[in-house]
Amino acid sequence: MAIVKMSKFSLFIMEEDKERLLEILQKFKYIHFVNLQDQQTFMPAATAETYGEETLTKLEEEIQKVSFSIQVLSKFAAKQTGLQRFKEGTETVDIDDLAKKAADVDFPKVYKIIRENVDKKERIDGEINQLTEQMTELEPWLPLDMSMESMTSWKNCAVLTGSVPKRFLSKVEQDLADDALSSCRVISEDDRYVYIIAMTHQTEAGRIQEILLRNGFTNIDLKFSGTPEEEMSSLTERIQNLQDERRKADIKIKEISRVLPGLELLYDYLFLIKTRVLAANNFLRTNRLNMIAGYLPLELTGKFSQVISKELGEHYYLNITEARENDPEVPVLLNNSKYFQPFESITKMYALPKYGEIDPTPLFSVFYWLFFGMMVGDAGYGLLLLIICYIILKVFNLSEKQRNFIQLFYFMSFSIILWGIVYGSFFGDLLSFPSFITPTEEYSLLLVLSMSIGVIHIFFALGIQGYMDLKKGNMFDAICNTGFWYMALGGGIFYLLSFFIPVLHTGKNISLAIMLAGMAGILVTGGRNSKSAGGKIAGGLYRLYGISGYVGDFVSYSRLMALGLASAFIAQAINLMVAMLSGLGFIGIILGIAVFIAGQGFNIFLSLLSSYVHNLRLTYVEFFGKFYEGGGKAFQVFRSQSKYINIK
Repeated sequence: MAIVKMSKFSLFIMEEDKERLLEILQKFKYIHFVNLQDQQTFMPAATAETYGEETLTKLEEEIQKVSFSIQVLSKFAAKQTGLQRFKEGTETVDIDDLAKKAADVDFPKVYKIIRENVDKKERIDGEINQLTEQMTELEPWLPLDMSMESMTSWKNCAVLTGSVPKRFLSKVEQDLADDALSSCRVISEDDRYVYIIAMTHQTEAGRIQEILLRNGFTNIDLKFSGTPEEEMSSLTERIQNLQDERRKADIKIKEISRVLPGLELLYDYLFLIKTRVLAANNFLRTNRLNMIAGYLPLELTGKFSQVISKELGEHYYLNITEARENDPEVPVLLNNSKYFQPFESITKMYALPKYGEIDPTPLFSVFYWLFFGMMVGDAGYGLLLLIICYIILKVFNLSEKQRNFIQLFYFMSFSIILWGIVYGSFFGDLLSFPSFITPTEEYSLLLVLSMSIGVIHIFFALGIQGYMDLKKGNMFDAICNTGFWYMALGGGIFYLLSFFIPVLHTGKNISLAIMLAGMAGILVTGGRNSKSAGGKIAGGLYRLYGISGYVGDFVSYSRLMALGLASAFIAQAINLMVAMLSGLGFIGIILGIAVFIAGQGFNIFLSLLSSYVHNLRLTYVEFFGKFYEGGGKAFQVFRSQSKYINIK
């Protein structure tokens, strides 16, 4: 079965058995808990208080500390290249071994070393920033060859240091020119400001400062005793000493970076514990008793009962029943064969089926496979994709999600090769061999073929709707939802073809009658669910108007031809450029090879991307739109999503 049959269970356990049971069920994995917090009718004396709030808070704090430590150590640990990391994949650890390995990590000691040295580095960085700012402020005064101590030690002398805008310098000099007790010296300048020292008698300090302020003077207090050069040298030395201390802190952190793999194990283990704590919040409980409810696969009920009995002895009550198909609360878990499993991601991207609904994955996958190859249609592209995917699947250690994604394109490569043989295309026209259809010449035939496949695709989708109605015992709905549409669309198609195909001309009137009968059936029954007569008529007219939408659906399949043609023309254009370059001698041959690799590589990428996207459109709109509703709840396994390892 594509959709796994589910059982619903209710379990009463003693409070003291809860922690141990949760640990066991996490190993069991395939348990989907139901939140009972709002269902206290089962246990009126139960409490809905959040369980383990303090525990959860401490756990989250610990997870944050571990995450922080991993982030710090990752900067110092030996890094693998992207390809090497992808090849080796993530480590797989048994859930029992995970607890033991996590316990081996002396995290308090590790965290103390990391925290102390990180704090030390932050303090040093702050000091270095302050000293750097001081050096920046000091830089304009470097030409000054006098110490600040000597200048400020003069009796009855006031010294003003600061800057004025360049445009006011001449005005300052003019205002101070006739003052025998004052002088102004320019130390340096930049694009906007001039840095000056003004000296005057103490009695004139106020007047001189007023003159300077009128000209945009900004006071700069130089807080050092020696010369600017001596102060700059002192600041540089202090920064170097601080940088040495920072490097020592980095060395201490790097020395413990070997524990990084252990911290990653600890991180995922803590998340497992967090999952258990959060799961307990779904339960109802009294001081002594806990009620647990949820779902599990029907085929695992026997094993589940054995696990509960083995762990709890006689101190429990368990009730298991098969889930009802029309229950919207039943979670959905897909289980397809290895050939259809890679296509499940496409179904989930749209919507999971409801529990009582049909899983469309095996139904659309054949068409998706066929359409993909038709839109790329090059045996060379398919062969290259086949080799790349095969090597990745055999050599690289992939996660389940990554494997399914590569497996999808591995399957697609066979369809691309098949249609490449049909089109006689191998990297465009690089190799010449007999073809069944030449896309660049017989595009009319290719268009007819695309539309014909589209008709089959849509009629198959309508047939699924009819099957679903029959499965529910609604024969009349099957006739209305599928039978009348078959008559209207099928009759209309044969009626139109009779004008172009002589052999069908004899059945022209019969096909017209079938079409009109189907349209009449749609008109009469389209609004059957409406209570009022007006609603029935309006519903019928609306449903009949839906025939116009099918015209657009049929035309949508012309993209099968269009993308195949685009891929072929681009490939041939690249080959033509390569042929022209190859006539230019050795340099031309080198350039031709580069153009071939880059051009064909780009065309492969573009063709695969376009085929993937447009195939989704044909699946979601033209196919799913005829029968598929979706909206199912995903089955949430009792296992946290690991970040650094694969948990077995």
